[in-house]
Amino acid sequence: MFSKTYILSLWLLVGLLFFCGIIQAQPDKVYKSLSDIRNVEDVYILKLKRQRLTQIPKQIFSYSNLRFLDLGQNRIDSIPPDIVRLQSLEVLRLGRNNIDSLPIEIAQLSHLEELDLSRNPIEFLPEEMGYMLSLKRLILWSTFVFRLPDSFAELDGRLELLDLRSCQLSLNDQRTIRQLLPTPRIQWDQACNCKY
Repeated sequence: MFSKTYILSLWLLVGLLFFCGIIQAQPDKVYKSLSDIRNVEDVYILKLKRQRLTQIPKQIFSYSNLRFLDLGQNRIDSIPPDIVRLQSLEVLRLGRNNIDSLPIEIAQLSHLEELDLSRNPIEFLPEEMGYMLSLKRLILWSTFVFRLPDSFAELDGRLELLDLRSCQLSLNDQRTIRQLLPTPRIQWDQACNCKY
């Protein structure tokens, strides 16, 4: 059995090593509750799916190392401009909420590679989103988007996937989008739900 002094010394050593940067935070640790978070610098992955959230909790905007944020299947109806504070964010999943518009600040997330807005009542995207240099995957499945801003031509060559399945797109809408973005893989329903 270890003595209390030995255990206390071991904890102090681990704390000192962590403080000196010899032991690093666990970037692959998944947090599923805000109450589990002790140090905002340790949060890299946060999954708050199906939490009945009606807004994005304000403390999330202080997680400067956050790279993956899943807020899907909640009741969130807006994204505050403070989203811009999440400059390390690479993946943002907001599917199955009640979001009907995006703040222009979302375009300032310079490391964002994947944005999932599926099954939200969004109709229009901000023009500024066309200048998101890292965006590779944009999921708009089952939204009301039928037109993309002209600035999206800037994403051609960088954007790998645009998911527009179950969007009410006419054949003309599809042609216009394909002319704007000739190279990415675009998923959409060819004829089953097209308006005329």
